[in-house]
Amino acid sequence: MTIAQKLNPTNRYYRVNGPQVPWGYKREKHDPQLLVPIAEQLEALHQAQEYLKYSSYNEVARWLTEYTGKKITGMGLWKRMKQDRSDRRKYVEQKRSAAKAQAKGNIQTYSEDTRGEGVNQT
Repeated sequence: MTIAQKLNPTNRYYRVNGPQVPWGYKREKHDPQLLVPIAEQLEALHQAQEYLKYSSYNEVARWLTEYTGKKITGMGLWKRMKQDRSDRRKYVEQKRSAAKAQAKGNIQTYSEDTRGEGVNQT
């Protein structure tokens, strides 16, 4: 799993949804509606998640700006982290509900198969 897939499990950052390109991505040359991840910036963003445990959003945003050369504000970082957390929760919930539905479907199939076998054989 790449860093882009880890930070973007719901594929939110696959297409441009407005005039601004999300931090850590750039427009594709051939199709300006598609986004291409910038690995260096996404790895720095992943490190920033760890730094946020010990530092403020403004301090980490300054570090990100110095480290990558692309500006991000403390509020912009906060919004990005908030959206990424929300996306990860939605992704986990989707996987859980799909697994439950599959398990429930398998149990129903199994119970329907076993019900019909033993009842009408006498």
